[in-house]
Amino acid sequence: MPERPISLRKAAQIIGVHHSTLARAVERGEIKPISTTPGGWHRYSRRDVERYSRTLEATEAARTRIAAPTVDHALGEIPRLARELTGADYAAVTVQEASGRPLRIYHDGFGPDIDWKSQDLPEGKGVLGKLGDADAALRIDDVSRHPSSYGFPDWHPPMKALLGVQIANTGGLKARLYLANSPERDGFTLDDEQHLVKLTHFAQLALDAAHLYEREKVNRVLAESTERRLQAVMEESAVGVVIVEAATRQLLGSSQEARRLFRHSLDLGTSLDDMNQLVNFYDSDGRLVTNDELPLESALSKLQQTRPREMFLERRNRSRVPVLVTAAPISAEDGTLDSAVLVFQDVSQIHEVDSAKSEFLSMITHDLRSPLATIKGMAGELNHLSSVDRDGKVVLDAIDEEVDHMTELVSNILDMSRIESGSRSVEREICHMADIVQDAIRRARNSRHGLGRAISASIPTDLPVMYADPGQLGRVLDNLLSNAVKYTPGKVQINNTYDSDSDTIRTEVIDEGEGIPSARRAEIFDKFFRLRDGRTRGREGSGLGLAICKSVIGAHGGRIGVHNNPTGSATFWFEIPRDPDQV
Repeated sequence: MPERPISLRKAAQIIGVHHSTLARAVERGEIKPISTTPGGWHRYSRRDVERYSRTLEATEAARTRIAAPTVDHALGEIPRLARELTGADYAAVTVQEASGRPLRIYHDGFGPDIDWKSQDLPEGKGVLGKLGDADAALRIDDVSRHPSSYGFPDWHPPMKALLGVQIANTGGLKARLYLANSPERDGFTLDDEQHLVKLTHFAQLALDAAHLYEREKVNRVLAESTERRLQAVMEESAVGVVIVEAATRQLLGSSQEARRLFRHSLDLGTSLDDMNQLVNFYDSDGRLVTNDELPLESALSKLQQTRPREMFLERRNRSRVPVLVTAAPISAEDGTLDSAVLVFQDVSQIHEVDSAKSEFLSMITHDLRSPLATIKGMAGELNHLSSVDRDGKVVLDAIDEEVDHMTELVSNILDMSRIESGSRSVEREICHMADIVQDAIRRARNSRHGLGRAISASIPTDLPVMYADPGQLGRVLDNLLSNAVKYTPGKVQINNTYDSDSDTIRTEVIDEGEGIPSARRAEIFDKFFRLRDGRTRGREGSGLGLAICKSVIGAHGGRIGVHNNPTGSATFWFEIPRDPDQV
Protein backbone atom coordinates (compact mmCIF):
# COMPACT_ATOMS: atom_id res chain seq x y z
CA MET A 1 0.00 0.00 0.00
CA PRO A 2 1.63 3.33 -1.03
CA GLU A 3 2.32 5.80 1.75
CA ARG A 4 0.04 8.81 2.09
CA PRO A 5 1.80 12.17 1.61
CA ILE A 6 1.70 14.49 4.62
CA SER A 7 1.78 18.23 5.17
CA LEU A 8 4.78 20.09 6.53
CA ARG A 9 3.02 20.85 9.84
CA LYS A 10 2.03 17.20 10.23
CA ALA A 11 5.61 16.13 9.47
CA ALA A 12 6.96 18.57 12.09
CA GLN A 13 4.47 17.19 14.63
CA ILE A 14 5.55 13.61 13.89
CA ILE A 15 9.28 14.20 14.40
CA GLY A 16 8.85 16.75 17.18
CA VAL A 17 10.30 19.95 15.71
CA HIS A 18 8.88 23.35 14.85
CA HIS A 19 7.51 23.50 11.31
CA SER A 20 9.81 26.45 10.51
CA THR A 21 12.79 24.07 10.86
CA LEU A 22 11.38 21.89 8.09
CA ALA A 23 10.45 24.96 6.05
CA ARG A 24 14.11 26.03 6.02
CA ALA A 25 15.13 22.49 5.06
CA VAL A 26 12.71 22.71 2.12
CA GLU A 27 14.19 26.04 1.07
CA ARG A 28 17.66 24.48 1.11
CA GLY A 29 16.41 21.57 -0.99
CA GLU A 30 17.07 18.99 1.76
CA ILE A 31 13.40 17.93 1.69
CA LYS A 32 11.43 18.03 -1.55
CA PRO A 33 7.63 17.83 -2.05
CA ILE A 34 6.29 14.77 -3.82
CA SER A 35 2.77 16.05 -4.57
CA THR A 36 0.50 19.10 -4.40
CA THR A 37 -3.16 19.29 -3.31
CA PRO A 38 -5.84 20.99 -5.42
CA GLY A 39 -5.65 23.87 -2.94
CA GLY A 40 -1.96 24.39 -3.72
CA TRP A 41 -0.47 22.85 -0.55
CA HIS A 42 2.67 20.79 -0.95
CA ARG A 43 2.78 17.27 0.48
CA TYR A 44 5.92 15.39 1.50
CA SER A 45 7.10 11.83 1.88
CA ARG A 46 7.10 10.61 5.47
CA ARG A 47 10.19 8.53 4.68
CA ASP A 48 12.11 11.63 3.51
CA VAL A 49 11.06 13.56 6.61
CA GLU A 50 12.14 10.76 8.97
CA ARG A 51 15.49 10.50 7.14
CA TYR A 52 16.04 14.23 7.68
CA SER A 53 15.01 13.81 11.33
CA ARG A 54 17.77 11.25 11.84
CA THR A 55 20.27 13.72 10.40
CA LEU A 56 19.04 16.38 12.83
CA GLU A 57 19.34 13.96 15.75
CA ALA A 58 22.91 13.01 14.83
CA THR A 59 23.98 16.65 14.59
CA GLU A 60 22.26 17.58 17.84
CA ALA A 61 23.83 14.59 19.62
CA ALA A 62 27.27 15.73 18.44
CA ARG A 63 26.64 19.27 19.66
CA THR A 64 25.41 17.93 23.00
CA ARG A 65 28.61 15.96 23.55
CA ILE A 66 30.72 19.14 23.43
CA ALA A 67 28.15 21.40 25.16
CA ALA A 68 28.52 19.76 28.59
CA PRO A 69 29.97 22.35 31.02
CA THR A 70 33.04 20.33 32.09
CA VAL A 71 33.89 19.21 28.55
CA ASP A 72 33.39 22.74 27.26
CA HIS A 73 35.66 24.10 30.01
CA ALA A 74 38.38 21.49 29.36
CA LEU A 75 38.47 22.22 25.63
CA GLY A 76 38.44 25.96 26.27
CA GLU A 77 41.49 25.78 28.56
CA ILE A 78 43.68 23.81 26.16
CA PRO A 79 44.50 26.71 23.76
CA ARG A 80 45.49 29.00 26.65
CA LEU A 81 47.78 26.37 28.19
CA ALA A 82 49.35 25.62 24.80
CA ARG A 83 50.24 29.28 24.27
CA GLU A 84 51.72 29.53 27.76
CA LEU A 85 53.94 26.48 27.13
CA THR A 86 55.19 27.49 23.68
CA GLY A 87 54.79 31.25 23.47
CA ALA A 88 52.74 30.90 20.26
CA ASP A 89 50.81 33.88 18.92
CA TYR A 90 47.66 31.87 18.30
CA ALA A 91 46.22 28.57 19.53
CA ALA A 92 42.94 26.89 18.67
CA VAL A 93 41.04 23.63 19.14
CA THR A 94 38.66 22.77 16.32
CA VAL A 95 35.89 20.20 16.81
CA GLN A 96 34.29 18.40 13.85
CA GLU A 97 31.98 15.49 13.28
CA ALA A 98 33.48 12.29 11.92
CA SER A 99 32.34 13.43 8.47
CA GLY A 100 34.40 16.60 8.83
CA ARG A 101 31.49 18.96 9.42
CA PRO A 102 32.75 21.78 11.72
CA LEU A 103 30.92 22.23 15.02
CA ARG A 104 32.96 24.52 17.30
CA ILE A 105 36.28 26.31 17.71
CA TYR A 106 38.04 27.23 20.98
CA HIS A 107 40.83 29.77 20.52
CA ASP A 108 43.24 32.01 22.40
CA GLY A 109 45.16 35.02 21.05
CA PHE A 110 42.78 35.72 18.15
CA GLY A 111 41.56 38.95 19.66
CA PRO A 112 38.18 39.94 21.12
CA ASP A 113 36.88 41.36 17.83
CA ILE A 114 36.58 37.93 16.20
CA ASP A 115 33.06 36.53 16.48
CA TRP A 116 33.51 32.95 15.26
CA LYS A 117 29.79 32.12 15.81
CA SER A 118 28.81 34.34 12.88
CA GLN A 119 31.64 33.08 10.62
CA ASP A 120 32.57 29.94 8.76
CA LEU A 121 34.67 27.54 10.84
CA PRO A 122 37.91 25.79 9.84
CA GLU A 123 36.78 22.82 7.76
CA GLY A 124 39.17 20.21 9.09
CA LYS A 125 40.63 19.73 5.62
CA GLY A 126 43.99 20.61 4.11
CA VAL A 127 46.68 21.00 6.74
CA LEU A 128 44.29 20.39 9.63
CA GLY A 129 43.11 17.18 8.02
CA LYS A 130 46.67 15.84 8.06
CA LEU A 131 47.12 16.12 11.82
CA GLY A 132 47.79 12.67 13.22
CA ASP A 133 47.46 11.19 16.69
CA ALA A 134 49.03 12.64 19.86
CA ASP A 135 52.45 11.17 19.09
CA ALA A 136 52.63 12.44 15.51
CA ALA A 137 52.61 16.22 15.60
CA LEU A 138 52.83 18.17 12.36
CA ARG A 139 55.39 21.06 12.36
CA ILE A 140 55.52 23.47 9.41
CA ASP A 141 57.83 26.50 9.20
CA ASP A 142 55.87 28.23 6.41
CA VAL A 143 52.30 27.03 6.00
CA SER A 144 51.78 29.20 2.90
CA ARG A 145 54.33 27.06 1.01
CA HIS A 146 52.71 23.77 2.07
CA PRO A 147 50.72 22.03 -0.72
CA SER A 148 47.77 21.58 1.66
CA SER A 149 47.59 25.15 2.90
CA TYR A 150 43.82 25.49 2.67
CA GLY A 151 40.75 24.99 4.87
CA PHE A 152 41.18 28.12 7.01
CA PRO A 153 38.42 30.79 6.87
CA ASP A 154 39.06 34.35 5.69
CA TRP A 155 38.64 35.81 9.17
CA HIS A 156 41.53 33.76 10.59
CA PRO A 157 44.57 35.86 11.69
CA PRO A 158 47.54 35.75 9.29
CA MET A 159 50.07 33.06 10.15
CA LYS A 160 53.28 31.49 8.93
CA ALA A 161 54.58 28.76 11.23
CA LEU A 162 52.15 26.04 12.36
CA LEU A 163 52.36 23.21 14.88
CA GLY A 164 49.38 20.88 15.26
CA VAL A 165 48.17 17.53 16.57
CA GLN A 166 44.91 15.59 16.91
CA ILE A 167 43.84 15.36 20.56
CA ALA A 168 40.62 13.32 20.32
CA ASN A 169 38.86 11.06 17.84
CA THR A 170 36.09 9.26 19.74
CA GLY A 171 32.32 9.21 19.89
CA GLY A 172 31.96 10.45 16.31
CA LEU A 173 33.90 13.66 17.07
CA LYS A 174 37.37 14.84 16.08
CA ALA A 175 39.25 17.51 18.05
CA ARG A 176 42.46 19.05 16.65
CA LEU A 177 44.84 21.45 18.37
CA TYR A 178 47.07 23.74 16.38
CA LEU A 179 49.46 26.58 17.23
CA ALA A 180 50.45 29.36 14.82
CA ASN A 181 52.82 32.30 14.74
CA SER A 182 52.35 35.50 12.80
CA PRO A 183 54.52 36.05 9.67
CA GLU A 184 56.97 38.19 11.67
CA ARG A 185 57.78 35.38 14.14
CA ASP A 186 60.13 32.42 13.85
CA GLY A 187 58.93 28.84 13.53
CA PHE A 188 58.35 26.30 16.33
CA THR A 189 61.16 24.24 17.84
CA LEU A 190 61.44 20.56 18.67
CA ASP A 191 61.00 21.50 22.35
CA ASP A 192 57.72 23.21 21.43
CA GLU A 193 56.62 20.02 19.70
CA GLN A 194 57.49 17.86 22.72
CA HIS A 195 55.67 20.23 25.08
CA LEU A 196 52.64 20.08 22.82
CA VAL A 197 52.65 16.27 22.75
CA LYS A 198 52.79 16.14 26.56
CA LEU A 199 49.96 18.65 26.81
CA THR A 200 47.93 16.57 24.39
CA HIS A 201 48.25 13.49 26.61
CA PHE A 202 47.02 15.47 29.61
CA ALA A 203 44.22 16.94 27.47
CA GLN A 204 43.05 13.47 26.52
CA LEU A 205 42.92 12.46 30.20
CA ALA A 206 41.03 15.65 31.05
CA LEU A 207 38.53 15.09 28.27
CA ASP A 208 37.98 11.46 29.28
CA ALA A 209 37.40 12.52 32.89
CA ALA A 210 35.06 15.31 31.79
CA HIS A 211 33.06 12.94 29.62
CA LEU A 212 32.74 10.42 32.45
CA TYR A 213 31.72 13.13 34.88
CA GLU A 214 29.10 14.51 32.53
CA ARG A 215 27.75 11.04 31.78
CA GLU A 216 27.44 10.29 35.49
CA LYS A 217 25.80 13.66 36.12
CA VAL A 218 23.33 13.16 33.27
CA ASN A 219 22.47 9.67 34.52
CA ARG A 220 21.99 10.98 38.05
CA VAL A 221 19.77 13.84 36.90
CA LEU A 222 17.84 11.47 34.67
CA ALA A 223 17.27 9.03 37.53
CA GLU A 224 16.15 11.81 39.87
CA SER A 225 13.83 13.37 37.30
CA THR A 226 12.41 9.95 36.43
CA GLU A 227 11.68 9.33 40.10
CA ARG A 228 10.00 12.71 40.44
CA ARG A 229 7.92 12.12 37.32
CA LEU A 230 6.82 8.71 38.54
CA GLN A 231 5.86 10.18 41.90
CA ALA A 232 3.94 12.99 40.21
CA VAL A 233 2.17 10.57 37.87
CA MET A 234 1.26 8.28 40.74
CA GLU A 235 0.10 11.13 42.95
CA GLU A 236 -2.15 12.67 40.30
CA SER A 237 -3.29 9.38 38.81
CA ALA A 238 -7.01 8.90 38.33
CA VAL A 239 -6.65 5.37 39.72
CA GLY A 240 -5.71 4.20 43.18
CA VAL A 241 -2.06 3.10 43.47
CA VAL A 242 -0.43 1.49 46.52
CA ILE A 243 3.19 0.25 46.60
CA VAL A 244 4.39 -2.06 49.39
CA GLU A 245 7.98 -3.15 50.08
CA ALA A 246 8.33 -6.93 49.98
CA ALA A 247 10.87 -7.36 52.81
CA THR A 248 9.18 -5.15 55.41
CA ARG A 249 5.59 -5.28 54.06
CA GLN A 250 5.44 -1.54 54.66
CA LEU A 251 3.86 1.14 52.51
CA LEU A 252 6.32 2.87 50.14
CA GLY A 253 3.83 5.19 48.45
CA SER A 254 0.21 5.81 47.55
CA SER A 255 -1.76 8.01 45.17
CA GLN A 256 -4.27 10.67 46.10
CA GLU A 257 -7.07 8.53 44.63
CA ALA A 258 -6.04 5.58 46.82
CA ARG A 259 -6.26 7.76 49.93
CA ARG A 260 -9.67 9.02 48.82
CA LEU A 261 -11.06 5.54 48.31
CA PHE A 262 -9.56 4.22 51.58
CA ARG A 263 -10.57 7.43 53.37
CA HIS A 264 -7.24 7.27 55.18
CA SER A 265 -3.92 9.14 54.98
CA LEU A 266 -1.99 5.92 54.17
CA ASP A 267 1.21 7.26 55.71
CA LEU A 268 4.58 5.94 54.55
CA GLY A 269 5.65 3.00 56.68
CA THR A 270 2.11 1.80 57.36
CA SER A 271 2.16 -1.99 57.50
CA LEU A 272 0.22 -4.05 54.98
CA ASP A 273 -1.60 -5.82 57.83
CA ASP A 274 -2.83 -2.47 59.20
CA MET A 275 -3.86 -1.36 55.71
CA ASN A 276 -5.88 -4.55 55.22
CA GLN A 277 -7.85 -3.62 58.36
CA LEU A 278 -8.95 -0.30 56.86
CA VAL A 279 -11.22 -1.80 54.18
CA ASN A 280 -12.87 -5.06 53.21
CA PHE A 281 -13.05 -6.42 49.67
CA TYR A 282 -16.04 -8.37 48.34
CA ASP A 283 -16.40 -10.36 45.15
CA SER A 284 -18.94 -9.21 42.59
CA ASP A 285 -21.24 -11.91 43.97
CA GLY A 286 -21.04 -10.41 47.49
CA ARG A 287 -18.58 -12.89 49.05
CA LEU A 288 -16.03 -11.47 51.50
CA VAL A 289 -12.49 -11.90 50.17
CA THR A 290 -10.06 -13.23 52.79
CA ASN A 291 -6.69 -11.54 53.30
CA ASP A 292 -4.68 -14.32 51.70
CA GLU A 293 -6.88 -14.03 48.58
CA LEU A 294 -6.29 -10.30 48.15
CA PRO A 295 -4.52 -9.40 44.88
CA LEU A 296 -1.65 -7.61 46.64
CA GLU A 297 -1.00 -10.60 48.91
CA SER A 298 -1.04 -12.89 45.88
CA ALA A 299 1.47 -10.70 44.06
CA LEU A 300 3.83 -10.82 47.07
CA SER A 301 3.52 -14.54 47.70
CA LYS A 302 3.17 -15.97 44.19
CA LEU A 303 5.27 -13.37 42.35
CA GLN A 304 2.64 -13.17 39.62
CA GLN A 305 0.52 -10.38 38.22
CA THR A 306 -3.15 -10.87 38.98
CA ARG A 307 -5.82 -10.50 36.34
CA PRO A 308 -8.11 -7.43 36.52
CA ARG A 309 -10.94 -8.34 38.86
CA GLU A 310 -14.09 -6.39 39.67
CA MET A 311 -14.71 -6.17 43.40
CA PHE A 312 -16.46 -4.00 45.96
CA LEU A 313 -14.36 -1.97 48.40
CA GLU A 314 -16.14 -1.52 51.73
CA ARG A 315 -14.98 1.24 54.04
CA ARG A 316 -15.33 1.39 57.81
CA ASN A 317 -18.62 3.30 57.51
CA ARG A 318 -20.03 0.36 55.45
CA SER A 319 -20.19 2.40 52.24
CA ARG A 320 -19.20 0.40 49.17
CA VAL A 321 -17.49 1.39 45.93
CA PRO A 322 -17.20 -0.86 42.87
CA VAL A 323 -13.53 -1.09 41.83
CA LEU A 324 -11.46 -2.88 39.20
CA VAL A 325 -8.43 -4.35 40.99
CA THR A 326 -5.11 -5.77 39.83
CA ALA A 327 -1.69 -6.26 41.44
CA ALA A 328 1.81 -7.04 40.20
CA PRO A 329 5.23 -7.82 41.70
CA ILE A 330 8.20 -5.49 41.10
CA SER A 331 11.59 -7.17 40.70
CA ALA A 332 14.94 -5.78 41.79
CA GLU A 333 17.91 -5.57 39.42
CA ASP A 334 19.17 -9.00 40.57
CA GLY A 335 15.78 -10.59 39.90
CA THR A 336 14.65 -10.85 43.53
CA LEU A 337 11.32 -9.45 44.68
CA ASP A 338 11.62 -5.79 45.62
CA SER A 339 8.01 -4.70 46.12
CA ALA A 340 4.48 -5.06 44.81
CA VAL A 341 1.97 -2.57 43.45
CA LEU A 342 -1.80 -2.58 43.84
CA VAL A 343 -3.87 -0.67 41.25
CA PHE A 344 -7.60 -0.18 41.65
CA GLN A 345 -10.02 2.02 39.72
CA ASP A 346 -13.37 3.40 40.83
CA VAL A 347 -15.92 2.14 38.27
CA SER A 348 -18.99 3.70 39.86
CA GLN A 349 -19.59 5.86 36.82
CA ILE A 350 -19.45 2.83 34.53
CA HIS A 351 -22.09 1.16 36.67
CA GLU A 352 -24.25 4.27 36.46
CA VAL A 353 -23.88 4.38 32.69
CA ASP A 354 -24.77 0.71 32.39
CA SER A 355 -27.83 1.34 34.49
CA ALA A 356 -28.80 4.30 32.32
CA LYS A 357 -28.31 2.19 29.20
CA SER A 358 -30.57 -0.51 30.55
CA GLU A 359 -33.22 2.07 31.35
CA PHE A 360 -32.84 3.66 27.95
CA LEU A 361 -33.07 0.36 26.07
CA SER A 362 -36.18 -0.48 28.03
CA MET A 363 -37.70 2.84 26.99
CA ILE A 364 -36.70 2.33 23.36
CA THR A 365 -38.25 -1.14 23.33
CA HIS A 366 -41.50 0.37 24.44
CA ASP A 367 -41.30 3.22 21.94
CA LEU A 368 -40.58 0.85 19.07
CA ARG A 369 -43.36 -1.51 20.02
CA SER A 370 -45.98 1.24 19.95
CA PRO A 371 -45.25 2.45 16.38
CA LEU A 372 -45.24 -1.13 15.13
CA ALA A 373 -48.60 -1.75 16.73
CA THR A 374 -49.97 1.45 15.21
CA ILE A 375 -48.67 0.54 11.75
CA LYS A 376 -50.34 -2.84 11.99
CA GLY A 377 -53.62 -1.34 13.18
CA MET A 378 -53.71 1.28 10.44
CA ALA A 379 -52.89 -1.30 7.80
CA GLY A 380 -55.85 -3.29 9.05
CA GLU A 381 -58.07 -0.28 8.60
CA LEU A 382 -56.93 0.08 4.99
CA ASN A 383 -57.96 -3.50 4.32
CA HIS A 384 -61.59 -2.59 5.03
CA LEU A 385 -61.66 0.48 2.78
CA SER A 386 -62.81 0.07 -0.80
CA SER A 387 -60.76 3.09 -1.90
CA VAL A 388 -58.36 5.58 -0.36
CA ASP A 389 -60.68 8.41 0.55
CA ARG A 390 -60.24 11.19 3.09
CA ASP A 391 -60.25 8.72 5.96
CA GLY A 392 -57.63 6.64 4.19
CA LYS A 393 -55.47 9.71 3.78
CA VAL A 394 -55.59 10.32 7.52
CA VAL A 395 -54.56 6.75 8.15
CA LEU A 396 -51.68 6.95 5.66
CA ASP A 397 -50.47 10.18 7.26
CA ALA A 398 -50.48 8.53 10.66
CA ILE A 399 -48.55 5.55 9.32
CA ASP A 400 -46.02 7.85 7.73
CA GLU A 401 -45.54 9.77 10.96
CA GLU A 402 -44.95 6.65 12.99
CA VAL A 403 -42.51 5.23 10.44
CA ASP A 404 -40.52 8.49 10.46
CA HIS A 405 -40.32 8.45 14.21
CA MET A 406 -39.23 4.84 14.32
CA THR A 407 -36.59 5.47 11.65
CA GLU A 408 -35.17 8.38 13.61
CA LEU A 409 -34.97 6.33 16.79
CA VAL A 410 -33.29 3.42 15.08
CA SER A 411 -30.83 5.71 13.28
CA ASN A 412 -29.82 7.48 16.46
CA ILE A 413 -29.39 4.22 18.36
CA LEU A 414 -27.30 2.79 15.55
CA ASP A 415 -25.13 5.92 15.33
CA MET A 416 -24.52 6.04 19.06
CA SER A 417 -23.68 2.36 19.29
CA ARG A 418 -21.13 2.76 16.49
CA ILE A 419 -19.62 5.79 18.16
CA GLU A 420 -19.30 4.03 21.52
CA SER A 421 -17.81 0.91 19.94
CA GLY A 422 -15.29 2.96 17.95
CA SER A 423 -16.37 1.43 14.64
CA ARG A 424 -17.45 4.76 13.17
CA SER A 425 -14.42 6.45 11.63
CA VAL A 426 -14.02 9.78 9.86
CA GLU A 427 -13.64 9.26 6.11
CA ARG A 428 -12.29 12.59 4.90
CA GLU A 429 -12.36 13.85 1.35
CA ILE A 430 -12.17 17.23 -0.36
CA CYS A 431 -15.66 18.75 -0.13
CA HIS A 432 -17.47 22.07 0.18
CA MET A 433 -19.82 23.20 2.92
CA ALA A 434 -22.21 24.71 0.36
CA ASP A 435 -23.05 21.23 -1.01
CA ILE A 436 -23.52 19.78 2.48
CA VAL A 437 -25.78 22.65 3.56
CA GLN A 438 -27.96 22.57 0.44
CA ASP A 439 -28.45 18.80 0.70
CA ALA A 440 -29.42 19.12 4.37
CA ILE A 441 -31.91 21.93 3.58
CA ARG A 442 -33.49 19.81 0.85
CA ARG A 443 -33.94 16.88 3.26
CA ALA A 444 -35.36 19.15 5.96
CA ARG A 445 -37.90 20.73 3.56
CA ASN A 446 -39.06 17.29 2.48
CA SER A 447 -39.62 16.18 6.08
CA ARG A 448 -43.05 16.42 7.69
CA HIS A 449 -42.16 19.26 10.06
CA GLY A 450 -40.18 21.08 7.40
CA LEU A 451 -42.95 21.33 4.79
CA GLY A 452 -43.64 24.98 4.08
CA ARG A 453 -40.94 26.18 6.50
CA ALA A 454 -38.60 28.98 5.44
CA ILE A 455 -35.08 27.57 5.60
CA SER A 456 -32.35 29.72 4.03
CA ALA A 457 -28.57 29.71 3.93
CA SER A 458 -25.87 32.36 3.73
CA ILE A 459 -22.69 30.98 2.18
CA PRO A 460 -19.85 33.35 1.19
CA THR A 461 -18.78 33.03 -2.43
CA ASP A 462 -15.13 32.73 -1.35
CA LEU A 463 -15.76 30.00 1.24
CA PRO A 464 -12.88 27.55 0.62
CA VAL A 465 -13.09 23.79 0.22
CA MET A 466 -12.25 21.59 3.19
CA TYR A 467 -10.99 18.12 3.98
CA ALA A 468 -13.75 16.43 6.00
CA ASP A 469 -16.40 13.70 6.02
CA PRO A 470 -19.39 15.19 4.15
CA GLY A 471 -21.71 12.35 5.17
CA GLN A 472 -21.13 12.82 8.89
CA LEU A 473 -21.33 16.62 8.67
CA GLY A 474 -24.61 16.19 6.80
CA ARG A 475 -25.85 14.05 9.69
CA VAL A 476 -24.95 16.85 12.10
CA LEU A 477 -26.89 19.41 10.07
CA ASP A 478 -29.83 17.00 9.75
CA ASN A 479 -30.05 16.75 13.55
CA LEU A 480 -29.75 20.51 14.09
CA LEU A 481 -32.32 21.33 11.38
CA SER A 482 -34.66 18.59 12.59
CA ASN A 483 -34.63 20.10 16.10
CA ALA A 484 -35.14 23.60 14.70
CA VAL A 485 -38.19 22.74 12.57
CA LYS A 486 -39.75 20.41 15.15
CA TYR A 487 -39.35 22.45 18.30
CA THR A 488 -39.36 26.08 17.15
CA PRO A 489 -41.67 28.19 14.96
CA GLY A 490 -40.68 30.67 12.25
CA LYS A 491 -37.85 30.61 9.78
CA VAL A 492 -34.48 28.91 10.15
CA GLN A 493 -31.23 30.52 8.96
CA ILE A 494 -27.89 28.78 8.27
CA ASN A 495 -24.74 30.91 8.19
CA ASN A 496 -21.26 29.81 7.12
CA THR A 497 -18.05 31.78 7.73
CA TYR A 498 -14.32 31.16 7.37
CA ASP A 499 -11.64 32.31 9.82
CA SER A 500 -8.31 32.50 8.00
CA ASP A 501 -6.31 33.01 11.21
CA SER A 502 -7.39 29.66 12.71
CA ASP A 503 -8.14 28.09 9.28
CA THR A 504 -11.56 26.94 10.52
CA ILE A 505 -15.02 26.91 8.95
CA ARG A 506 -17.94 27.81 11.21
CA THR A 507 -21.57 26.82 10.62
CA GLU A 508 -24.50 28.31 12.56
CA VAL A 509 -28.14 27.16 12.66
CA ILE A 510 -30.33 30.01 13.94
CA ASP A 511 -33.99 29.50 14.86
CA GLU A 512 -36.77 31.80 16.07
CA GLY A 513 -37.73 29.81 19.13
CA GLU A 514 -37.57 30.57 22.84
CA GLY A 515 -33.87 29.79 23.26
CA ILE A 516 -32.24 27.32 25.64
CA PRO A 517 -32.39 27.91 29.42
CA SER A 518 -28.92 29.03 30.57
CA ALA A 519 -28.92 26.41 33.32
CA ARG A 520 -29.32 23.62 30.74
CA ARG A 521 -26.88 24.69 28.04
CA ALA A 522 -23.94 22.91 29.68
CA GLU A 523 -25.68 19.51 29.53
CA ILE A 524 -27.71 19.79 26.35
CA PHE A 525 -25.12 17.78 24.38
CA ASP A 526 -25.07 14.93 26.92
CA LYS A 527 -26.52 11.56 25.97
CA PHE A 528 -30.19 11.03 26.80
CA PHE A 529 -30.68 14.68 27.76
CA ARG A 530 -34.12 16.05 26.82
CA LEU A 531 -35.82 19.35 27.55
CA ARG A 532 -39.17 18.67 29.22
CA ASP A 533 -40.72 22.11 29.56
CA GLY A 534 -43.69 21.91 27.19
CA ARG A 535 -41.96 23.50 24.19
CA THR A 536 -41.94 20.28 22.14
CA ARG A 537 -44.18 20.69 19.09
CA GLY A 538 -43.97 17.04 18.08
CA ARG A 539 -43.07 13.70 19.58
CA GLU A 540 -40.30 13.85 22.17
CA GLY A 541 -36.91 12.68 20.89
CA SER A 542 -34.52 10.07 22.24
CA GLY A 543 -31.96 12.55 23.57
CA LEU A 544 -29.20 11.20 21.32
CA GLY A 545 -29.19 13.63 18.38
CA LEU A 546 -27.06 16.38 19.93
CA ALA A 547 -24.76 13.84 21.59
CA ILE A 548 -24.11 12.35 18.16
CA CYS A 549 -23.41 15.84 16.79
CA LYS A 550 -20.87 16.47 19.55
CA SER A 551 -19.11 13.17 18.85
CA VAL A 552 -18.93 13.77 15.09
CA ILE A 553 -17.55 17.31 15.46
CA GLY A 554 -15.07 16.12 18.09
CA ALA A 555 -13.85 13.40 15.73
CA HIS A 556 -13.18 16.16 13.17
CA GLY A 557 -11.06 18.04 15.74
CA GLY A 558 -13.67 20.80 16.09
CA ARG A 559 -16.00 22.37 18.65
CA ILE A 560 -19.77 22.60 18.99
CA GLY A 561 -21.97 24.74 21.21
CA VAL A 562 -25.14 26.81 21.59
CA HIS A 563 -25.95 30.34 22.71
CA ASN A 564 -29.10 32.42 22.94
CA ASN A 565 -29.54 35.44 20.70
CA PRO A 566 -30.59 38.89 21.92
CA THR A 567 -34.06 38.23 20.47
CA GLY A 568 -34.41 35.10 22.63
CA SER A 569 -33.87 32.60 19.86
CA ALA A 570 -31.02 30.07 19.86
CA THR A 571 -27.96 29.58 17.67
CA PHE A 572 -26.43 26.13 17.47
CA TRP A 573 -22.92 26.31 15.99
CA PHE A 574 -19.96 24.15 15.17
CA GLU A 575 -16.54 24.88 13.72
CA ILE A 576 -13.97 22.47 12.32
CA PRO A 577 -10.44 22.86 10.92
CA ARG A 578 -10.56 23.21 7.15
CA ASP A 579 -7.56 20.91 6.72
CA PRO A 580 -6.65 18.97 9.89
CA ASP A 581 -3.27 18.02 8.39
CA GLN A 582 -2.29 21.70 8.63
CA VAL A 583 -3.10 21.93 12.35
